[in-house]
Amino acid sequence: MTTKFLGVFFALVLAFVSMGTPSASALTTGTAYTTANLNLRSCASTGCSVKLTMPYGAKVYVNYYAGSGWYKVTYSGVGGFASGSYLRQGSTSTSSGTTSYSSKGQALANTAKSYVGYRYTAYGDTPSEGFSCVGLTEWVYKSNGIWIPDSLGGQASKGWAVSRSNLRPGDLVFFQNTMWAGLSHAGIYVGNGYMVNASSPSQGVRYDNIYSSYYSPRWYTGRRLVN
Repeated sequence: MTTKFLGVFFALVLAFVSMGTPSASALTTGTAYTTANLNLRSCASTGCSVKLTMPYGAKVYVNYYAGSGWYKVTYSGVGGFASGSYLRQGSTSTSSGTTSYSSKGQALANTAKSYVGYRYTAYGDTPSEGFSCVGLTEWVYKSNGIWIPDSLGGQASKGWAVSRSNLRPGDLVFFQNTMWAGLSHAGIYVGNGYMVNASSPSQGVRYDNIYSSYYSPRWYTGRRLVN
């Protein structure tokens, strides 16, 4: 009787473990897509250092399941570990929308990158005179055939709102409580957690990480004007 009971007990344990396995390692080796901005870490834990931030909709290669919901993956030639909670396989679409960046959005991001190193000028809105933060965003969009106002409030009301986790290249990003209280700064998201922005007179147009200790707590909103 005891032997029969133990046999049934271990059979139930084995069945329970087996039932949990598919959900623990749902991804298989091959291509996957990020469903949010996702940190690529040096090991399989949130306590490990971040190598880079993969943007929403990024294409990654799943190498193997590392346990506890983590996967060894490769992104743009860089290997690391990522949480499977923000990775999907199969379709290139998710509940958050399409994961493919529009060519127009990427064109906006590329234009913004081309002005890195230009000087900051208060109220400036051309390459020859330099750029303020809204002057840069206005110029980049105008260069791609899209008119937006030359004010923070006006730009922050255009298009539709997107969360920080769903940003795509070309989206406008806004921050508060930087140079003054309230809405006070703008940039153009270019991917991997970075924006191009006319930062300050001493720093000019440069890349900044929107998840940095300075910008992260000052996040205001993101706006998308192109599909």
